[in-house]
Amino acid sequence: MNDVYLNKAPQFFYFRTRIFHREKSDKKAKPKEFHAEEKQLIWEKTLSALSELQDESGIEIYGLVLDKEGLHIVFSTPYFNENILILDWEMRLKRDLSIEFARPILCEPVGNHEQMKDLLMEIYGSQINIESNQLQWRNPFNSLKLIFDGHRRARLFKDPLRVVFQPSLVFEIGKQRSHASFC
Repeated sequence: MNDVYLNKAPQFFYFRTRIFHREKSDKKAKPKEFHAEEKQLIWEKTLSALSELQDESGIEIYGLVLDKEGLHIVFSTPYFNENILILDWEMRLKRDLSIEFARPILCEPVGNHEQMKDLLMEIYGSQINIESNQLQWRNPFNSLKLIFDGHRRARLFKDPLRVVFQPSLVFEIGKQRSHASFC
């Protein structure tokens, strides 16, 4: 294991960033909406990079969403290295993709399990909708969908609070979000 990962102390974090498109000829990254194929590639590379980091550093991932606002990750690390992990993940993505990330790279501490649960409900709630008792995905690029669909990549995600590995709770998240949008 790398020396960077030696200071043990479990910490929970929320990280979000905007992702910008970068053409090889551009000096500056340009904000623009990514096409579906580009989003799919960013999503796949993000999952691969996080899987590698999980194996190397002990990072545990609780939630992951790629949407029009950018990328959201809820995670924990047993070491004081959250920003190093995020920079490592960023470098792995930039190696294969023509993208840039908004600065500064900051991880917000999540104080307790209740805050983590609220945060997960918030980021997942914007991804789903319930109409006529049917689950509809507003955005396919989220770990909740991977888990709900039983995708092989769902193993990357942990759920110590039992928030997302319960299909009935997924519907509750969607219903709360649907009712909130009518108020």
